[in-house]
Order: sequence, then C-alpha cells, then structure tokens
Amino acid sequence: MLLNLLILSDVRFVREGLAEVLGRDGAFRIVGVAANLEQACSLVGAACSPVVLLDTAFRHGIAAVQTLRKCAVSAKVVAFALAETEAEVIAWAQAGISGYIPRNTPLSEFVEQIQCIVRGEQSCGTGIASGMLRWIADHGEDLARPGLGTAHMGLTAREQEIVRLIGASLSNKEIARQLNISVATTKSHVHNILAKLGVPRRSLAARSVLHE
Repeated sequence: MLLNLLILSDVRFVREGLAEVLGRDGAFRIVGVAANLEQACSLVGAACSPVVLLDTAFRHGIAAVQTLRKCAVSAKVVAFALAETEAEVIAWAQAGISGYIPRNTPLSEFVEQIQCIVRGEQSCGTGIASGMLRWIADHGEDLARPGLGTAHMGLTAREQEIVRLIGASLSNKEIARQLNISVATTKSHVHNILAKLGVPRRSLAARSVLHE
C-alpha cells in the first residue's frame, strides 16, 4: 500500500529535491509540496491518511504541527532535519509529531525511517530515551491531573508556573533552580510555551498570559 506523502518546507530545493528522490521509491505517492502552512493544509485535507514531512527549519514549525493535525486528524507528521537534543526532541514530541528524522540522516535512509515511524517504530539514542524518561518523571504531576492543560490557551500547570517566573524576569537557569528541574527541561518548556502562544519572545509570552 502506497503512503501518501506531503512535503512542507519553505526552502524550494529542499521540498522539491525530497519530492523528486522519494517519488522514485515505490513506497510513496507524492501528493504535493508546500511552501507555507496554507498550502499544506489545503493539500493535507484532500489526501487520505497523509504523512507530512515537516522541515524543522520551517518558521513556527512546532506550532505548524498542531495546525496540520487540526486540518487532518488522520495525518502523521514527521519532523525531518531535527537536531537530536533532549530539549528539541521533547519540544517537538509535545507538539504532536508521530516521529522525527535526525538532521545527520543520510538521504538513502529516509524511506526506511519514514516507514518505521508510520509503523510506530521510532528509534532514538539512549541519551534521548533517558531524557524522555526524565521529562515524564518531572511532569508526572501534570500528566496525572486532568484539566490543567486547557487553561491559558493549552498551557499545562508547569508551563503556567514557568510563564509566571519569566514574568518575574528569571533566566532559564534561575527557573531551573527554582523548580528543581534541569536547564534542558526548562528550555523545552519555554520552547513549547512560545509555540503554543504563537509568540517569538519570552517577554511576549509572559505578557499574553499574565496581562490578559
């Protein structure tokens, strides 16, 4: 069965190059390439159970994941060229991707990795796996308390707490120390907060929540 594949990147040679290479493989049907979110939503809404290859360099890429999933509930979003660090992987995972392809992955391995992700077989290094476990441990209270994630445009209780500390002019290191979590975890939270609120800077995030 062919996988319907959509490629979203605002870099023309990236989206067209990937489409040309992956289109030669018998596993995929290229349903379109998109340079912006509006084009992508139009294409993904018309495709059957599409897989969206999303360039992580795409502007507001994390927020784009949520928009794409609203356009097509059946869509699987795969982030490619991801910097495989704990903070980045956690931030994109929180956004709702089905999997990711690290930035150092050879083009020859793209097909196999996409197929593995569609089957639910994402692979990652032990460092990333350990980071995910630490994140779950740090957020166990949030995950166990329903309803908190609906406040303040989808921010969890921990994210709201971090926004308040940002509003008090604390740095990431100071926030990490205050909450007894790692700096990497703090950065992941801040990254996700900016994506959820659709703002580019920390100060604007605090203002949009604390002064609403």
